[in-house]
Amino acid sequence: MSEALERTTQEDAELLAHAGDIFTAVTLPVSGRTLSNRLIKAPLYEHFAALWKGVPNEPLFNLYAKWSTGHWGAIFTGNVQVDQRHLSFGRDLSLPEVPTPETIAPWCRLADIIHTGRASDDPQAEPDAHAALGRPLALIQLSHSGRQSANVYSGRAPFEPPLAPSPIRSGAGLAGKEGLFSHAVHTLVHQQPREMTHGDIEFVIGEFVRGAQLAVQSGFDGVEVHAAHGYLVSQFISPKSNLRTDEYSADTDPLHFLRDIVYAIRAPGVVPEDFVVAIKLNSADYSRETAQLQEGRALDHVREIGSWGLIDFIEVSGGDYEDPQFIDSVANFKSPRQVIFESFAERSIEILASTVTASGRPPPLICLTGGLNTLPKMSSVLRHKHAHLLGVARQAIVHPRLPVELHDALAARAAGDSANDFFMSEPPSRETALGDRPPALLSARGIERLVFYVFSLVWKVLHVRMPRLVGAGAGVSWYSIVLRRIAADEPVPLDYTLGIIGATVRYYFAPYPPFEGGSSPWWMFAGLLGVAIGVGLGQVV
Repeated sequence: MSEALERTTQEDAELLAHAGDIFTAVTLPVSGRTLSNRLIKAPLYEHFAALWKGVPNEPLFNLYAKWSTGHWGAIFTGNVQVDQRHLSFGRDLSLPEVPTPETIAPWCRLADIIHTGRASDDPQAEPDAHAALGRPLALIQLSHSGRQSANVYSGRAPFEPPLAPSPIRSGAGLAGKEGLFSHAVHTLVHQQPREMTHGDIEFVIGEFVRGAQLAVQSGFDGVEVHAAHGYLVSQFISPKSNLRTDEYSADTDPLHFLRDIVYAIRAPGVVPEDFVVAIKLNSADYSRETAQLQEGRALDHVREIGSWGLIDFIEVSGGDYEDPQFIDSVANFKSPRQVIFESFAERSIEILASTVTASGRPPPLICLTGGLNTLPKMSSVLRHKHAHLLGVARQAIVHPRLPVELHDALAARAAGDSANDFFMSEPPSRETALGDRPPALLSARGIERLVFYVFSLVWKVLHVRMPRLVGAGAGVSWYSIVLRRIAADEPVPLDYTLGIIGATVRYYFAPYPPFEGGSSPWWMFAGLLGVAIGVGLGQVV
């Protein structure tokens, strides 16, 4: 064994000595609810709802049943839009306009599935060999897209402007940096928003409250307010999208809008005292022109949120659609300690430890999401106190039952099975523009691959650059198709012969859920339209 490899093995062994901490229970400071372990299935963009309907459906139920049997500490839904006219895309989940027993019923079923793992109505569940690991909390992520709500596809009339803190178009900061084509795409997809009046602000705050009440009525355990990734709440926080000079100014009181939402949800009589409230923050939302983290400003916000005494935990992520760090794949870690945004989370814990809350309760916990794709990295985060909770996103797609698999792997290693190397090394990057070569080149997948290859060559000759938001979203498309395959009980959901281009075409244009239908003429139209996007992605992936 080489000296470098032996050193790495020793470091992993030291970290694995703390791996059992992953499966220790955690009590949330405000609600008092207990997580059975520290693994959190992070919110994912699912793209599952019927177009503009926003209702949980059978494929989604089946998907969440898979996650539930994994015994996560908590399971988040994907982002649920509080305003049906401000979807990020047309297949977002969204709040029902009128809460009735009929409109709430699908949400009740989703909450029950997360808690029990039963996708069917059969009350006789199969025996669960891992029942001792506990059941997950069910949490809804509440979101409002604001200026990132795309034109037409997001529930508004064509070219009707979305709401935002200031009338600054999404992508305006990239003008002149990515070429005319990129500028044209941003202009077509994202309208210049209308600056929100105080009446608009009060209405949206009420929509978040309505989302929390829906969670209570349908049996969920709590909500997370999405204040990250360029959505509306983070637009108020960021000075690059908020130029207001009133009390909601990003320069004088950037957390005013978020604070109003949280206090409204926690107001007496709105939600029970044991209701979980979390916040998702974006560690890269703190600069005007660059993605360089202005750590002091960011940590001041963490300190203020902690002082409210109303939040159970803060999920830390980073990047938005204009600077999509939170979507890009993580690569080239120098050591297991270097996880995405780890230093920001570590400083947050230090600050919160000395924060005095208005309610006298303990400050919120920190959940780190991003880059936790090996067991040594997870152990490192807990050992070095970089976070209290471990948010898992893409690996929750590759391994829907990850907590159970990790628990069994640790038990096997403790029993002397040193050859068990589950989740011990970086997963290989298999996401490519065209996908792996299919076994049969004359198959449908082989012909599709050839067509996309030819068009990608043509696109490169044109020297046209696609917008960064399209390139960043390409990988998300591949994982979203995998989610659909999991929901459909495909025996091998990880299909690496499907490239990112093909996944993106299916993501945007394939009829979904399957019962929406889809005739041959429809597929011809979708294919022609999809090729334009697909060949462009060959330039950026």
